[in-house]
Amino acid sequence: MMNYRQMLYCAALAMLTACGTADKKNVGTLIDGFDGEAWKNSEWISVVNAPVVTGTVNDGARAADGANWFVSTLTNENKVERVEWMTAGLGVYDLYVNGKLIGKEVLKPGFTHPFKTKRSFTYDVTDAFDTRSGAVNQLAAQVTPGWWGDKIVTPGGSQGMYGTKCAFRGVLRVTYKDGTTRLYGTNTDTWKAGIAGPVKHAAIFDGEIYDAREAQGFLTPALLSKPEVNREFQGQIRPNNGAEIYMRPDIALAPVEAYIWQDVTGQSEEAYGKVVIKKKFKDGEAIQVNPGENLVIDFGQNAAAVPEFLFQAKEGTKLHCVTAELLNDGNGAKSRGMDGPEGSVHRLNLRIPDTGMMLDYTFASGDKPVSYRPQNTFFGYRFISITVTEPVTIKKIRSVPVTSIAKELETGRITTGNDLVNKLISNTYWGQLSNYLSVPTDCPQRNERLGWTADTQVFAETGTFFADTKRFFHKWLQDMRDTQSPTGGYPGVAPFAQYGCGDQDMMRLGWADAGIIVPWVVWKQFGDKKVIDESWESMERFMNHVAETKYDHNALRSENGNYQWADWLSYEPLESCSGRAFGPNGPLPEAVDYWNFLCASYWLMDAGMMHDMAKATGRNASRYASMMEEAREYIRQQFFTSDGEFKTEILNTMQTPALFALKNNILEGAAKERMIARLRQNFKEHDNCLQTGFLGTSILMGTLTENGMSDIAYELLFQRKNPSWLYSVDNGATTIWERWNSYMKDKGMGPQGMNSFNHYAYGSVCEWLWETAAGIAADPSQPGFRRIIMRPVPDRRLGYLTAEYKSAAGLIKSSWKYDGDTWKWTFTIPEGATADVTLPGETVSKEYGSGTHSLSVKM
Repeated sequence: MMNYRQMLYCAALAMLTACGTADKKNVGTLIDGFDGEAWKNSEWISVVNAPVVTGTVNDGARAADGANWFVSTLTNENKVERVEWMTAGLGVYDLYVNGKLIGKEVLKPGFTHPFKTKRSFTYDVTDAFDTRSGAVNQLAAQVTPGWWGDKIVTPGGSQGMYGTKCAFRGVLRVTYKDGTTRLYGTNTDTWKAGIAGPVKHAAIFDGEIYDAREAQGFLTPALLSKPEVNREFQGQIRPNNGAEIYMRPDIALAPVEAYIWQDVTGQSEEAYGKVVIKKKFKDGEAIQVNPGENLVIDFGQNAAAVPEFLFQAKEGTKLHCVTAELLNDGNGAKSRGMDGPEGSVHRLNLRIPDTGMMLDYTFASGDKPVSYRPQNTFFGYRFISITVTEPVTIKKIRSVPVTSIAKELETGRITTGNDLVNKLISNTYWGQLSNYLSVPTDCPQRNERLGWTADTQVFAETGTFFADTKRFFHKWLQDMRDTQSPTGGYPGVAPFAQYGCGDQDMMRLGWADAGIIVPWVVWKQFGDKKVIDESWESMERFMNHVAETKYDHNALRSENGNYQWADWLSYEPLESCSGRAFGPNGPLPEAVDYWNFLCASYWLMDAGMMHDMAKATGRNASRYASMMEEAREYIRQQFFTSDGEFKTEILNTMQTPALFALKNNILEGAAKERMIARLRQNFKEHDNCLQTGFLGTSILMGTLTENGMSDIAYELLFQRKNPSWLYSVDNGATTIWERWNSYMKDKGMGPQGMNSFNHYAYGSVCEWLWETAAGIAADPSQPGFRRIIMRPVPDRRLGYLTAEYKSAAGLIKSSWKYDGDTWKWTFTIPEGATADVTLPGETVSKEYGSGTHSLSVKM
């Protein structure tokens, strides 16, 4: 129990909180962690009577109720000079010192392998401390089940959640004025714990339930008691190393439309009808919602975010808020895949619309508006819908993005004279913000949000232009290594999660290869050798396994489950998601041939990257030079006829196989020219539309350009028919979609079982815009843009282009426009860097040094 002095302290703190002077702003600064030995002064502690989830866990299963609070007080032994707090949590946690929220980072500790790695966060909390000798200071932590005791890390069919109880661990280092230092760690003697506070439920998929009538847990000592030691986690606690998560109020989104509806007209057996709008509101206008009404707010931009409210209602009033990416339309026609009347929010694509992705808020007493922003979850949405039990007045509402791309990490801006292309660039930017969130997720909205490895690798280079992602990927590559199989196979999802990373989800082509591709991209773009050193042993284990099996699908069936995602969601034959790759007895023989060709293609690509990285770090590169030749010859002998056609005839009718063959320089001379001619004919037959999926699209534009088909690349960029990038723009996209046809104005929703409207993979086209249209590319021979490859390929339909990139070598600029029949280009090379410049239509390059240069070409 707390002593009398400590109880008086809590009473004073409660008065400060009630007066609104406590917990008004974040204090504390994130710093490097202590020596790992310091953890020996602490132990994991849990709430003895904390609720736990029992029974079989399936989709829609919710985490345990309640927020776990851990509280202790410390009496200064002397006058204090500095105070630092190293912390870790099993579950999402927030820290408080003397009632003040510590740090700007949110959703700590982030998403990692639940049993192998937990990230610690260490703060200098001196500014929150009463440093007087003899002063009493309070330490507190709130922990909720996110990324530990919730569905995202728990495979379906499990008994209970993988993480049973939330826990907290911390070491406080106090440096006194006399130079002495003391360590105070979590334990079961000086800390108290209990289920308390206004957060009644919170988890990643579930959302948050908040009862403002309840005091924060650090103000309710009567609800806290002796904790127990938690021994669930036996892995390593590693210092945070990138991918920290932040709110981005600097780009908060205001409503672009808000309206109240209550009645519905036009219902039938085939349609839900259309809402009857009672009133519309402008931004800045107070919104009153009454019982029985539905308030719909459109923020104009899909994003990973949380709504932030300034609102008022009488005590006990409940507000229910749900999120959505789209509105129902077309009179709510069921044939269009709608789940409600036109004008209402559409939630079927979230998969668990009745149990997840929602907020519930209960108002406390008071005669002034109060603010609320959930801290323990995040959503993916453009729209919200609100209902209430009693009248609520909303004075102000914003959608605040949540991302690991902090403002200071943004590095690049690219703009053209074409509004549609600019919207595509914006959609890519917002897709990255939304999906670079602790891990490179696939989507932020539905009950998935996993680190899919192919999505990661196909977008990795694109993302480096928009943000400094070096530390982000250092963190994620530890997740990848943690999830690697004993044979060396990399998973489909990292870190370990509810699916995509089991024993039979390894060694799948294009996904597993992220373990090689991502370190290579980070090294090439940032000149970072450390990323190679950290993953080298892991990468060699993978490459040994690839080489010994030749990445053969059948040889790896026990690891890949006799399934490949392959060129996921393409429009071509042998696509897996649609079932076109399968017959009644499993994979079609020609599908296995296709998979094996792609496997071997990645073997060759991986070996080339390993060669580059070995050479850069002084390791033996000759092994990988030989492996490249072995893989290339294997491909030629195994998959091609002497005339340069695929032995498996159907592959000659497809775009993706030809693209991989051309990218990897498999064919030469006349055979290569015939393949280029066939590919040109294929695009002509498809009315200049791409047919590629996740993998083919990632190499599409660059491969076309490198093989004399930049004209087709630009036709694809400007294409507006389905499938194309601009088709989604024309159909209202504000982020990149999972499918080329996720929504169609004429037909409605795509397949709802897997249909995300915020999926960044196809945004890889922006890599080509940066490197080819703008002409800013890194040279692997001098990585980190110390030598820049500048070979811009312009097109009049872009009008003009302006690009600025804060590279590892400094600021690079490229700007061009047309002036009559003259193309004018100005570019800037940073100090200490050089550029290999090739003008449009020319083949001979020239080297330029640092400074700003202007050139022109008659076109």
